[in-house]
Amino acid sequence: MPKKIVKADKNKNGVDDRLDWITNVCAVVLPFTTLDQLYIIYVKRETAGVSAITWFLYGLLSIPLLIYSLKRKDLPMILLNGLWVLFDFAVWAGVTIFS
Repeated sequence: MPKKIVKADKNKNGVDDRLDWITNVCAVVLPFTTLDQLYIIYVKRETAGVSAITWFLYGLLSIPLLIYSLKRKDLPMILLNGLWVLFDFAVWAGVTIFS
């Protein structure tokens, strides 16, 4: 008789705990992909091809997602959306200042 594969699901939410872990790591790491853009803007002072309005809208539209995350008390999503708001507006500010 074949062995039954049992998923790890300590949270009893129907999601494999390994997927929860991967998602939590990605939620924190993903916004840091913007650091290269911030480096180019703030250190190299290069803003060519970077749209201030696009980054402003990214930041603005991340605010409701952050509020929703706060209401749900979902820490990984709070970190994800909070960092996006911070980094998006930092890019916008850099483009505005250095253009």
